[in-house]
Amino acid sequence: MPGPPHMPPGATALPPAARPPQHPAGGPPPSAGAPPSAANPQPPPKLELIKEHESKRKKPFAMDLKRMMYGFGDMEQPLPETVEVMDDIVCEFISRLTEQVVVLSEKRGKKGKLATEDVLFLVRKHPKMYYRAKELIRLDKEIKRASKITNDAIDGLGKAPPGGGSSA
Repeated sequence: MPGPPHMPPGATALPPAARPPQHPAGGPPPSAGAPPSAANPQPPPKLELIKEHESKRKKPFAMDLKRMMYGFGDMEQPLPETVEVMDDIVCEFISRLTEQVVVLSEKRGKKGKLATEDVLFLVRKHPKMYYRAKELIRLDKEIKRASKITNDAIDGLGKAPPGGGSSA
């Protein structure tokens, strides 16, 4: 069935059953103003609302990440959006790792007690993370030992020397 004279040559008009429904006044189809249903799914939430919700969370690593990014070749003042994305990635990584450590410690029967051994066990297949974690644990022990020695020395300065008197 050839189309009406205003249609390009070779085009055909749709039969009445294949045409979209029209409002009697010639306006939009009746479903355009209807509430969403299973046939007409709701659009996803607006991006602005998601950003507004996420922006309320503090960015605990923002300053450190800026410095690290600069140290690895980024601009001295990286874009705030970039720092925000990096902070989200770091927080997500730490959250997931912590969840896995909690599950592992519960399996070991140490409910509520997280151990450095659990973290080392989880990162054992990632050599860079594993050796960096081992190094940080070693440094932590060394700092605690040095702090204890310093505190003992300071405490010793306030006490009288053995023998009870001054040597003059």
